[in-house]
Parts: sequence; structure tokens; C-alpha cells
Amino acid sequence: MKTCLAALLLLVSSLALAGPEKGKDYLYVDPPLAHQDRKLVEFFYYGCPQCLQLEPFLNDWLASRPDITLIRVPAFRTAWLPLARAYYALQILGEEERLRSRIYAAIQDQGLDLDEEDILFGWLAEHGVDLNKFKKLYRSSQVEVKIKESKQLAISAGITGVPSLIVGGRYLVLGNLANGELLDSLFEMTAK
Repeated sequence: MKTCLAALLLLVSSLALAGPEKGKDYLYVDPPLAHQDRKLVEFFYYGCPQCLQLEPFLNDWLASRPDITLIRVPAFRTAWLPLARAYYALQILGEEERLRSRIYAAIQDQGLDLDEEDILFGWLAEHGVDLNKFKKLYRSSQVEVKIKESKQLAISAGITGVPSLIVGGRYLVLGNLANGELLDSLFEMTAK
């Protein structure tokens, strides 16, 4: 009986110590992204229900990990380009964080098509965004450079959908698999 119990405890402890599994919990980013050791990159799209579901988890987890910097990167598909431009323009204006949850709600709860520029511009005006400043940034070279950089980053990291997370520049995690224990373990692995 003692032998069976000892074997069971050994099996359980070895499973607990096994850590994340490549191919099951994460994929390698090859080659790794440079200068990303303490960074978590989130690829997202405001119209993605899974991205919206990931938001509260990420916010809570990041509150417990002040050593980690979150970098949000809007999705890179052509049809989603207006909202990617909007993200960067709002970020430059200092309005993205204030409006993020409202944008998700407008699209997913109210059914607004904010990928349609006229609807987007009207919605932003209703929410206190200086539309003249926004429109100048929306099509600016500054935003276009950020769009090109985000596309290149997505290609380099092997992103095929959203939500996707890049942990420490080395590990790709699909958003629906993300949990605090996994992210903590992967960041520990980047430190080794």
C-alpha cells in the first residue's frame, strides 16, 4: 500500500513539475524576437469575441506582474485595417486605453460596424475624440509605419490568428490557452 501511494505521489509531483509542453501549450518563435525578455505581446482585433474574453484575465495577471510590459498589436488582416489604424491613432492621442472597452462593446454588444470609416468617425466624435486630430493621424505616415511594423512582427512571430500572445519574444501562446501559471512558467523559461 505504501509503495502504491509513494508511486502515485511521485507521478503527481512529476506531472506538476513537467511545466509547459511545446506543441501543446506553446510554439517556439524562431528566430526569437529581439529585446522582448520582459514583454508580453498581444495580437488582437476589437471585433474578436475571444480577444474581449482575454482582456479581464490579462488585466488581472498584469496587475500581479509589474515586471512585465504589455505591448498590444492590432490584427493585420486587410478587412481589419481601419480598426488597426484607429488603434494607433487613438494610442498617439492618448485615448485608446480610455476607449478600449467601449470599442469592444460597440462592436460586440451593440453590433456597430466600426470597420466602416463613416461609422467609426461618428462613433469617435460621440465619445469625445477630436475628430480633426484623429483623421490627420488615421492616415498619417506615422500610423502607416506602425501598421507596417505590426504586419512584419506578425509575420516574424508566425501569427495566424487572434488572440495570440508572444511571451518574452520566444513563445507563441494562443489566447484561449493562456493562464497565469503558463505565462509565469514561460517567462521563467525565458530567464534561463
